[in-house]
Amino acid sequence: MRAGAAGIDITPELGLPMVGYVRRQTGAEYVGFPLEANVLVLEGDEQRVVLFNVDNLGIDSPHVEEIRALVAEAAGADPAGVLLNWSHTHCAPPSTREFLYRTGLLATDGDERLDEYAQLLRDRLVEATRTAVERLEPAAVAWGVGTADRAVNRREPRPDGSVVHGWRPDGLVDQQVVSLQVRRRDESVIATLVSYGCHPLTVGMDFLGYSADFPGVLRRRVRDWAGGECIFFQGAGANILPRVAFTKDEAEAERMGTRLAIEALHSLGDRPAWPTRIVGQSDGSLVPMVLFRFEQDDAEDIVVRAAEDLVEFPFMPLPAEDELVEQHAEYKAALDKAIADGAGAAELCGLHYYEKWARRLLEDVRAGVAPQSMVAPVNAVRIGDGVIVSGPGEVFAEIGMAVKERSPGMPTLYAGYTNGCVGYFSTAASYAAGGYEPGYSHRSYGRPAPISAEADRLLVERGVRLAETLFPERQPFQGDDWTASGVLPDLPVEPLVRPEFEFAPPRTARHP
Repeated sequence: MRAGAAGIDITPELGLPMVGYVRRQTGAEYVGFPLEANVLVLEGDEQRVVLFNVDNLGIDSPHVEEIRALVAEAAGADPAGVLLNWSHTHCAPPSTREFLYRTGLLATDGDERLDEYAQLLRDRLVEATRTAVERLEPAAVAWGVGTADRAVNRREPRPDGSVVHGWRPDGLVDQQVVSLQVRRRDESVIATLVSYGCHPLTVGMDFLGYSADFPGVLRRRVRDWAGGECIFFQGAGANILPRVAFTKDEAEAERMGTRLAIEALHSLGDRPAWPTRIVGQSDGSLVPMVLFRFEQDDAEDIVVRAAEDLVEFPFMPLPAEDELVEQHAEYKAALDKAIADGAGAAELCGLHYYEKWARRLLEDVRAGVAPQSMVAPVNAVRIGDGVIVSGPGEVFAEIGMAVKERSPGMPTLYAGYTNGCVGYFSTAASYAAGGYEPGYSHRSYGRPAPISAEADRLLVERGVRLAETLFPERQPFQGDDWTASGVLPDLPVEPLVRPEFEFAPPRTARHP
């Protein structure tokens, strides 16, 4: 195979609004860890694929499809093999003015400067793609799987039955750090792709600057220590938080990014990319010795193959127009009263959140354009023995784990936040408990209603079956249970075994 990689800065001018926190309505005042886009292009005999990370909350349809088409054209790749993964940092501008108009996270409806930023993003992603293609060179890959206990399930139940963002000790968490390293014949590194499923929220709403959060630190550390480029793929982290979150500076981001970088490189350290074997030889002078050395074996073709499946994700039933009229009137009255009473910023931001959503949805219902569902892609990319399976939004950890448990890839990297920005994909079991994700997170994305609970099984089953089409030589999953058990497959450890070798003592060796 061949591989090429590139990285590019996408940090905009100061002052643009940042999306992610309702309580933070001001524009960026400074720059912390810079925002980046990083790309790895892989080419096999059958296909060329493009693996991109973008430091952004997410890019919505139809803009994501347009960007994917531009990147595919620049790379000479099938669009099915183009993965755009959002780090989901909450310290970056909205990707488009339309997203700002829709989201309830910001009270304002628009900012013309975002049109320029949207064009900047497109231009730089295409530029980085072309650079990576120009750098294509012979390569091989190594997969690694490590573990880092840096994240926690955030859906903490309270005695009154409510669910808050906290620590849920009994909640499932995918602690795997899954990595892919692309190396030259001499084992020097072209690029390392690292994935971990966790909201990048070590930096909180009181930090008023652009920041890549812990993914930015991870990339910097891997580049410094291993060489080459580094790409971070956000995993299934919809209901997962850093154990230490929402701080006022980037110190915890530094700690967490460093820890994940160490784990990624640790998991790759004993895994050669190019085929090797151990050979023995006789040696010795005073003491007869058998020496063992690594030698490179014949290179094998590495399968690079991609597939895509367009999936329709239904929404839960939309509220009727008269219900919306009543809801909006209540939200508007509460907001007006709070303004008149001199309410604090936090209260006002929350009221703006609900009023904006009801107002926009009422407009859509009256215009007859409120959607009942959304269509978005699920992708699978096979690279050697491993596979990347994606989901087009904020996917619960349990969904990504369920895919990993059934996938034919060894290993499977589950990439949420990829090729779409539909909203939260909660597990079917979480709807009864309620809370932000299955209850009202759709208002953050300007959606008319929560995504239906059936999306849980759709993502798992369609993702696994799609991956299976790339591994015709392996047995498909048998069964009808698509929920996570919490027991994830790991990569087998290949111990160093003494090869068959007959010792031939040197003629100079003499036993006393």
